[in-house]
Order: sequence, then C-alpha cells, then structure tokens
Amino acid sequence: MNNSYSHWEDLDLWNEVKVHSNKEAFTQLHHRFSTPLFRLAYRKTADAAVSEDLVQDLFVTLWIQRDRITIKKDVNIYLFGALKNRIITQLRKAIGSNESSISEIDPDLLAGYSTNTVEESILVNEVQKQYEYQLQQIPEKSRIVFELSRSGLTNKEIAELLGIVEKTVEFHISKCLKILKNNLIYLVLMISCM
Repeated sequence: MNNSYSHWEDLDLWNEVKVHSNKEAFTQLHHRFSTPLFRLAYRKTADAAVSEDLVQDLFVTLWIQRDRITIKKDVNIYLFGALKNRIITQLRKAIGSNESSISEIDPDLLAGYSTNTVEESILVNEVQKQYEYQLQQIPEKSRIVFELSRSGLTNKEIAELLGIVEKTVEFHISKCLKILKNNLIYLVLMISCM
C-alpha cells in the first residue's frame, strides 16, 4: 500500500475517494477501519463469515455509491452506523429464515423494533429529536467518543481508533452521559407523567 495517504485525516481520504475515485485513498480507509468494523460485527453476530461479509459489503457499497454518499464530519461514525444497520438487517433475515431464535439476538438491537402505538411512536420521535439536538450541543471530541461507544465499540477499541488512552474515553463518555442526563431530565419527567 502506498504510504503517502497514511497520515491523511479520515475525512480528507473520503473526499479524495468521492471526488477523484482514488483507489489508494480508499484502500487506506479500508486498512484503517476494516478490523474494528469486523470486531463489532463479530461481537454482534458471533459468526466470522457473516461478519466478514457484512464489512466487505459495506466497503463495496461505499465504493460503488461514493458519488452519492455524503460524509460531512466523521467517517468513523458513518461507517460504524452503516455497519450497525447491516447487522440489524442480517439479524432480521436470520430470524425470518429460522436460522436464529429471537432469544439469541442482542436485546439492544431488538429494542428499537418493538411494536408501538401511535402515541408511543410520536413520543419516541420527540425524544429522539431532543436527544439528537442535545448531542449536537456537546463538544465535538466528546460527542465522537460517545457516538462510537454507542455504535458498539469497546472503550479499548475507541482508544485505539482515536489514538487516546482508555481513561480519556471513559472521561468523554461520562461527560456526555452527565450532560445528556441533565438536559433531558424534563423529558423523563414528562414521560413518567403520561
């Protein structure tokens, strides 16, 4: 691999891929993210072949649709979010084809797929909007760490990915949780009064 891209920022690499269809820049992105993405997929599916396929499919789609995909801030958050969606789709297929029972699926992944009444759906949408708004108010470095932690990465994996120590990861996550808790407490009170 050409090391001329090894020191480029992730977003600069992505823009080089998007604008110039640069295969070497794309290879560098794959090199940076394929292993942590595989680890996440494997933790959620417990199947190495499926995990490898999910990650490979993500990168193939990224290359094929590069001119239509817009990543404005964080490549890592985009990739982990896209992988999480693929994992959920894979688990749905597995349940539908009776390859897995519902008891084998990660409860966190199933939580968003319960049937809701119209009122619950509206309330969930409002909470999500407020959560997203409050999340955007958090300083960028803390927000990135927090979003990566919510995408399924361990603190150690986040530390390795961002080149920081685990204690710093823990600090950022705690900081975000405290801010979100303080700013969203009124929603919790509103929900409990319903």
